[in-house]
Amino acid sequence: MAKDKKETKLEVQLPTPVLPAIVQAVGAVGAPTYPTAQKEYDVTQHDIFNEAEGFRPKKKVRTLRKDSEGKPILDRAGKKIYDTKRIEVNRIGVPLQELIVKRRVSFMNVSKIQLEANPKNDQEQRLYDMVKKMRDDNKISFIEKEIARRMLSELQVAKLWYSEPVDPGYWGEIAPRGKFKMRCKILSPDLGDTLLPVFDDFGKMVYFGRIYESSRSFADLIADPNFSGLTTDREQRFDIYSATHIYKFRKARAGENVVSIANNNGWIIDSVLSHSYGKIPVTYYSKPLPPWAPVQATIARIETLISNVGDTNDYHASPVFAMFGKVGAKMLEKGEQGKSLQIEGEGADARYVTWEQATEAVEFELNTLMNFIFTATQTPQMAMEDLKGLGALSGVAFDRVFMDAHLAARDEIDGEYGMSTQRDINLQIAFCGAIDTSLIPATKSFSIGFDIPIYRINDDSETVGLLQKAAGGAKVISQKTAIEYSPLTKNADDEIKQIREEERLAAEQESKEKKVG
Repeated sequence: MAKDKKETKLEVQLPTPVLPAIVQAVGAVGAPTYPTAQKEYDVTQHDIFNEAEGFRPKKKVRTLRKDSEGKPILDRAGKKIYDTKRIEVNRIGVPLQELIVKRRVSFMNVSKIQLEANPKNDQEQRLYDMVKKMRDDNKISFIEKEIARRMLSELQVAKLWYSEPVDPGYWGEIAPRGKFKMRCKILSPDLGDTLLPVFDDFGKMVYFGRIYESSRSFADLIADPNFSGLTTDREQRFDIYSATHIYKFRKARAGENVVSIANNNGWIIDSVLSHSYGKIPVTYYSKPLPPWAPVQATIARIETLISNVGDTNDYHASPVFAMFGKVGAKMLEKGEQGKSLQIEGEGADARYVTWEQATEAVEFELNTLMNFIFTATQTPQMAMEDLKGLGALSGVAFDRVFMDAHLAARDEIDGEYGMSTQRDINLQIAFCGAIDTSLIPATKSFSIGFDIPIYRINDDSETVGLLQKAAGGAKVISQKTAIEYSPLTKNADDEIKQIREEERLAAEQESKEKKVG
C-alpha cells in the first residue's frame, strides 16, 4: 500500500458504517440495464436449450398401447388406450455473439496500444519511464484485450490497482526512493464480482464498491476463537474505494456475536486503510448494450431454424417411396441391382416423395438472416469460403474491404473504452507521484495520451515499395536487416559470412575462366 499507510480496526465514525448500504443502492443504479448479456454470450445458456414451455420444450408424442402380440389394448369401455411421452428435439446453439465480440476486439487492436507524450525536462522523462515500466510489468498490452472483450460481452469490467513492496533498486535511477510498485487485477461479473460505481451529479466517480466471496486466510482462521477446524467456508466481503481510503466490510461469521449497526445492510467494518494516490485506484469500463443487441432476435431465429431442420432430417432424411395405382414390384434388397417396376393402368405411378422447395426455402432464409447479422453489427465475414473470392488483394485493398469493421472498432475506441483508457493512464501518473513524491509537480504538468493503430493485414512488398518511393528509389533496409527478416535464416552474421565467401569463390572462378579464355 502507499506510503504512510494507516490502518484502524472497528474504530470508524459515520458515515462509514452506512457506506455499504449507500454504495450498494446507488451503485446498482449505475449498472448496465441490459440484464441478459452474459446469458446470451454463453452459447450453453441460450433459450434453444431451455425445455420450459414458451422456449423449446420436448416434443409430445401419443402412442397406442399394445400387448406383446402387437394388438391394441382396450380400456373397460372398449376404447383404445394411448400413452403420451416426451421425445428430445434437436438443440443447436450458434455462438454468433461470441464471434461478433471476438472480431470486434481483434479490429480494435488494443494489444498494440502506444503511449504518446513529449517530456520537456528530466522529471517528466522519469515520470514517463515509470509509467511505461509499470505498464510493462503488468503486461498491460495483454490485459487490454481481455478488458475490451469483457466490456463488450459483460458490459462491466474494472481494473483494480493495488500496491506491493519492492526491494531497493527495483525502480533504478527512475525512482531511487520508490518503496512499492503497483499491480493490476481484473474485476468483472463473470469472475464473481458485483461492481458498484457511484457517480456524483457531474459524472465523477466518488466511490467504487466491489462485493465478492473470498476464502479466509490461514492466519485469520487460526486467530479466530470460533473456528472449529471443520470448515473453511468462503465469506462475503464488500470493499469500497474512495480517493483517500479503502473500506473493507464483511458479513458476520459463524458463532460471531456482533451488534449490527442500523442501515448497514448487515455489513461489519473489518478495516479502514488510507492511501496517498489522490484518486480512486480503480478504472471502470462500462457499455449500455452489447454489440449483438440489435440482432439478438435474429440469432435466436437462426438457432430455431437450424434445430428444426435437424428434427426434420431425423424424421424424413430417408426417402419415402410412393406407388400409385396398379404397380407390381418386388422389394429391393440392399446391394441388389437392376430391379424394375411394372406399372399398369391410367394414373399409375411410382416415385420418391420429396418437398422440392424445402431446401431452397430454408437456405434462403438462413443466408438472409446471416447476412443481416453481419451487416447490422459491422462484423466482417472472414470464413474460408468468404475469402476465396477476394483473390490476392493488397493490404490497402483489404483495408477497404474491412472498412465497416474498422469504423465499428474506432467507435469503441472513441467511446467509453477510449475515455476509460485515458483515465487509466492518468491514474498511473498519479501512482508514480505517490511512489516518488519528488515527481508530484511533474504529475500536474505532464500528460500522456495514447494511440491504437488500425488492424491491418500486412503486405510487406507494398510497404517496402512505398518506403522506396518516399526515399526517391534509394535502399530502405540494409542487407543484414533483410537477411535477419528471412524466415530461413538462423544466424544473420554467419549467413553474411557464407554469402561473402560464396561471392569470393565465384569471383575467383570467373577470373580463372577469363585467363583461360
